[in-house]
Amino acid sequence: MSAYQSACGAEVYFIGCQGGFETQLVPASGFDLVIIPGTPYARQSVLGKIRSLLTLVQGTLAARRLLKRKQTNLVIGVGGYASLGSILAARILGIPCVIHEANVFPGLANRLIGSLSARVFVGWSQASAFFSSSKTVVTGNPVRPVIAARARDLPDQEAPPGYRRILVTGGSLGSPFLNQKGPELLARVRERGVPIAVRHQSGEGEAERLKVEYQRLGIPARVSPFIDDMAEAYREADFAIATAGALTLAELATFGLPALLIPLQAAAADHQMANAKAYAEHAGTSWVEEHNWDPEELAKLVATTLADSDALSAQARRLREMARPDAARTLVEECEAYLTSR
Repeated sequence: MSAYQSACGAEVYFIGCQGGFETQLVPASGFDLVIIPGTPYARQSVLGKIRSLLTLVQGTLAARRLLKRKQTNLVIGVGGYASLGSILAARILGIPCVIHEANVFPGLANRLIGSLSARVFVGWSQASAFFSSSKTVVTGNPVRPVIAARARDLPDQEAPPGYRRILVTGGSLGSPFLNQKGPELLARVRERGVPIAVRHQSGEGEAERLKVEYQRLGIPARVSPFIDDMAEAYREADFAIATAGALTLAELATFGLPALLIPLQAAAADHQMANAKAYAEHAGTSWVEEHNWDPEELAKLVATTLADSDALSAQARRLREMARPDAARTLVEECEAYLTSR
């Protein structure tokens, strides 16, 4: 068993569901991942909802057996249907549990199990309104250690010789909307006299088409389904066009990377729009919903921003001021303090 040992000697393992992105990321990061039954509930047909409830029962029973076998001391839920079954199992066994909500508008699972959790950690102060104030702590959203380490003491962004470097990212799964609309927007930016080079994270199935599209438009671009070294991608960029997933925003802020945010319209309960709005209010970044997309106006906005080095630097400073690169450490310390107090 390749269990990760924390600084305090705790064995950490993950619980997930088949088909989730965790099946790729968790083992690749050296952690143990245990799969339990679970399927989505939100945005499902009646039959799909019934199936989801049945698999929730199965998942809860599987999690109960797992928690007992591993003599688990604490369960940390981060939302999603795997988290729901695990928290219910912990409550049945009397194991303390806490949750972390990364978004401004909490997901269904965390809204349901918030009352069952001893502590509720939130990435945004606005999310506190959905939980009991007596047990809610604003920690920020954790970023990977490599992200925090590579961004530490990062100087203000400076214009590279001759061109601006643009990162287009739709998160780990990619954004079909940005894949479709991004190249045209960037071509219009270049037509406004701003030379650009692009790094585009497309998600599966779109990389080859996008390579051809950028080549047709005469824009130098590196396109890949997934970027393994996101720290380097952030570090070498001057500007990002990105969706508004909570962890993407935390990473952008940590690196002080100015951005145009395009919330993923397909996100559950439109939670990315709430993220983008809150982020923009704090950082002064721009955002637009997919259905309000106007390539000419956005090209003007992006080109004007890219041409103003002082404005880019000022926005980068504001972002780094709002970043919480030590959120993971804060979460661990809060969990340890809670266990010690019991």
